[in-house]
Amino acid sequence: MKTKKPSRARVRRRTGYAAVSRDRNLCALGQADFAGQAVSVGAARAWADGLLAGHVADEVREDAVLLLSELVTNSVVHSDSGRKAGGLVTVFLAAGDGVAHCEVIDDGSGASVPVIREACPEDGSGRGLWMVNVMADAWGVHHDDEAGNAVWFRIGGQPTSTHLMPLSSPCAGGAA
Repeated sequence: MKTKKPSRARVRRRTGYAAVSRDRNLCALGQADFAGQAVSVGAARAWADGLLAGHVADEVREDAVLLLSELVTNSVVHSDSGRKAGGLVTVFLAAGDGVAHCEVIDDGSGASVPVIREACPEDGSGRGLWMVNVMADAWGVHHDDEAGNAVWFRIGGQPTSTHLMPLSSPCAGGAA
């Protein structure tokens, strides 16, 4: 869902940060801004599902939409996008050669940048980035003090060295 139009500088800085220029096999499919609210998770899922349909295999599309919803949820719950009035979550999608590339850009947080944490078995949440780490072929985080955080992933291709980042474990003994 489109919300109030951000300033020109913000639009320019919140564009999928050079994904298409990094990989000439990717074609930009679209970009949309969603309000930093829980209801936006479903809206972002539906938007991405429709945009990816016909560009990647159904299995890749389903996995990409699942991971995308985890990242949008993280942005709404853990960043200033969900904490401050008028916060936005920007979603950028590209595809090519059977690969889906997704980026979720939020307003960042003065307290932290996104990190994987291993959730304890009794935790009801905390598995979003862990799922991205396990399921995506590659992923990463880009932080910009003005634009916020961008978490991206690619799925549907071959795994690369950016896969399987280290975990921080809050569980006793580090076991989940």
